[in-house]
Amino acid sequence: MLNLTFHGTATGLFRKKGARPAGIVVLVLAIILLADSPAYQEAFYPDPKGNINDYVGVLTQSDIDNLNALADAVLEQTGVTFAVAIVSGHGDESLELYGVKLYEKWGIGQEGEDKGLLVLVSMEERELRMEVGYGLEPVITDGRAGECLDIMIPYFKNGEYGRGLYEGLLNAAYYIAEDAGVELVITTPEGYKPAVPEDRVPIQRGIPLKAALLLAMVALFPVAVLAYLGIKRRRCPRCRSRLVVADKVIQEATASIGGLAVRTYRCPVCGYSNEKKYRTRPIVQSDSGTFTGGPGPFFGGLGGRGSRRSGSLGPRGFGGGRSGGGGASRRW
Repeated sequence: MLNLTFHGTATGLFRKKGARPAGIVVLVLAIILLADSPAYQEAFYPDPKGNINDYVGVLTQSDIDNLNALADAVLEQTGVTFAVAIVSGHGDESLELYGVKLYEKWGIGQEGEDKGLLVLVSMEERELRMEVGYGLEPVITDGRAGECLDIMIPYFKNGEYGRGLYEGLLNAAYYIAEDAGVELVITTPEGYKPAVPEDRVPIQRGIPLKAALLLAMVALFPVAVLAYLGIKRRRCPRCRSRLVVADKVIQEATASIGGLAVRTYRCPVCGYSNEKKYRTRPIVQSDSGTFTGGPGPFFGGLGGRGSRRSGSLGPRGFGGGRSGGGGASRRW
């Protein structure tokens, strides 16, 4: 409720005959100016259009496609949800409070797991925040969140918002993969040279076009090598006997997130045993009503829900996740 009190000559303005219209004009102008003041601006919480949400228009379509591909790969292979929100401003609330409220409204990550990460960019204030879900706080600590933002800032200062977001989120993906014990398969956008060290965790990058054509010309050689390695993996490294291979699902796949399974290699002769974790494909309902996907390792974009987006399919991995305010903030 806005209370205005006029004293002295201002009050007399209304008492003078013929001066009432001028007093009304002054009152209306005061109300307009106060209502338009930053101190009275309410925060606006938009609905998500997808995992990558640019409400200002600073990202190119190529930027959005690259960020969506990264978010898809991380979700399918680790179960962690990435989201981006670029807004014009956060009103009269602090960036930290705005980030928590927006995270809660969107429900980034699955309910009960809370493994989500939101990068919030406020253009008017030139502020940047990485909001981390409860379940991801042990992995993306406040210090690591700040490290990711520090990677973004030089790109932001040059107006390269898409590149900065990609590099910062890729740095977070390294830590997430290391904690999950999985090998990420990520195709690096053409022209990108990652700003983070590649020896932090195992990660497989896409093959450039020229290299792919060269490999295609000598296809018989890699095929032979792969066949040899496939046979070798089925042999015990100790006694060379044939290994018994078994798969066990330890986390069921859902319609939006792949599951987690363990493949065990066991030698029935000498007792040798080895295990390897891998992500399974999300369960997908086909047009006929049947479900496909599920079992089997998923190696980024090989069919099912992991294939590249076509059109707007809405956000993936949003299911009631919560955040307690963990993360970091920066200005650029």
